[in-house]
Amino acid sequence: MASDTHTAERYTPQERRARLRAFADRMLGHLEDLAPPQDLAELERTVRVGLLIERLYARVDIAERRAPPPPLTPEQEAAEAAEAAQRRAEHHAYWVDRVNGLRLMREAEEAKTLKPAPAPVPAPSPPVYTDWTDDFEGYGDEDDDLIDDPSDEVMAPAPKPEPPLARVIDTQDPLRAPVQYWRPPERPDYGGG
Repeated sequence: MASDTHTAERYTPQERRARLRAFADRMLGHLEDLAPPQDLAELERTVRVGLLIERLYARVDIAERRAPPPPLTPEQEAAEAAEAAQRRAEHHAYWVDRVNGLRLMREAEEAKTLKPAPAPVPAPSPPVYTDWTDDFEGYGDEDDDLIDDPSDEVMAPAPKPEPPLARVIDTQDPLRAPVQYWRPPERPDYGGG
């Protein structure tokens, strides 16, 4: 236990990984220098040493992958901050150009397909009255209390067509165009409880 705390205090995690990798490299070099095994016991011993070296390398690789990155120096932090600011500025400029390009394309399409204002709808002509009594067989000339004289009939005035609504496009900033919110009409108080 005392050696573990001494080792933990003596080396940083980066130094321990570096020293363990150096030790595995030295062991691998010595394994290659050994004479070829002559019997089964020597072969087994050589394979075990090779497997142990492989386990050392695997543990060091895993520890290096899981290790947090080393702390940045102030120069590196300043360089990363400058890169991030540049990336943000490029991203913003790209989208501003993209939105403006789309707006210009839309305006060009609208200008190409601009339709003239619709012609005003003519007022409906007054109704033409005919003597429709001739159309029915067996209809006599008896008085039926119908209005026969068109001048006696009361007519409603012709409806006036409403002018088209003006279309307002804010070409400066489409996201800040005025918005009209719909509000439901207020209900009358019906009384009650």
